[in-house]
Amino acid sequence: MGAILDPGKAARKAAEEQKAQQAVANDRQLAELRNADATSGATRRNPRGRRLFVSDAASKSDLS
Repeated sequence: MGAILDPGKAARKAAEEQKAQQAVANDRQLAELRNADATSGATRRNPRGRRLFVSDAASKSDLS
């Protein structure tokens, strides 16, 4: 009887369940990406070349 009076109730319930499942899947994918990124061993190398900004002027070369 309830389905006759409110035909969209089942559709709304199914949509809410799908949304919750998608949120869980998104969280899992994000966690896996972060884990893979952390364990990849990639590190940022220090830049090479002359330093433009130094804390004291004496350590800067005369070329600038």
